[in-house]
Amino acid sequence: MIARVLGPLRVTMNGVSVVPTALKARKLLAVLILNRGRVVQRAAIERELWGLDVPMSASTGIQNCVMQIRKSIGHALAGGPSDRLPKETLITEATGYRLEVPGEQFDIVGYHRLVSVAGEAEARGDLSQASAQLNNALKLWRDAPLADVPAGPVLHPHVLRLEEDRKAVLSQRVGLDLRLRRYAEVIGELHALVALNPYDEVLHEYLMLALYLSGRRNDALAAYQGVRTALTGGIGLEPSHRLRRLQQQILNCDDALEHTFLDDRSPHLVGA
Repeated sequence: MIARVLGPLRVTMNGVSVVPTALKARKLLAVLILNRGRVVQRAAIERELWGLDVPMSASTGIQNCVMQIRKSIGHALAGGPSDRLPKETLITEATGYRLEVPGEQFDIVGYHRLVSVAGEAEARGDLSQASAQLNNALKLWRDAPLADVPAGPVLHPHVLRLEEDRKAVLSQRVGLDLRLRRYAEVIGELHALVALNPYDEVLHEYLMLALYLSGRRNDALAAYQGVRTALTGGIGLEPSHRLRRLQQQILNCDDALEHTFLDDRSPHLVGA
């Protein structure tokens, strides 16, 4: 099975899509994939498919969704060499259902593997390799996670976790690039990121550093004013002490700035 959740849901077996057309069945398949190898309790399935308004016919509704997924799996298996039955792929357990398939071709598994490899490279001091592996991991993202599956109360925390993980890995990769003195290369990307994340002080800090260390001191100071305006006007807070200290060091043309701030921000990679 090939499964893609880092974007619209895409699941194939033997080159045939096994994603059902019915929304509830698609939601169930997404939950099963994100919990591959683990039993998804019926109560959790009910919450995802119906929220708090669970109908008396919920059990029948879940069974219908399972039948739709198994039918799609059976159609895909019929075109390949496997003699495995759909019920051996989507397994009925006493308390729920379990998807039993290898995960080697799941994009989320490959993503975490690359992040882990990056962590190992960073730990041994190979920052260039760490940055490259994080960049490879980020390339697996095609859109927001499960972009075409409306997330209910069970899927929503998974989606939020994946989005936060992606944001953390992106920030770590930019931090590594700054430590590699790739200042000019990340400025454009950082401008786009701070526009999307106006209250993220780490990204603003990286932008100020990249601008200053590229010889654009005035632009770095303007970036500080931009984040201060966003914070005070948007959430009523002043920039952190760290960000104010960075502004002061830029004003003073502090020669130690490059080492002190970047060393303090040495990434701790997700999955490392």
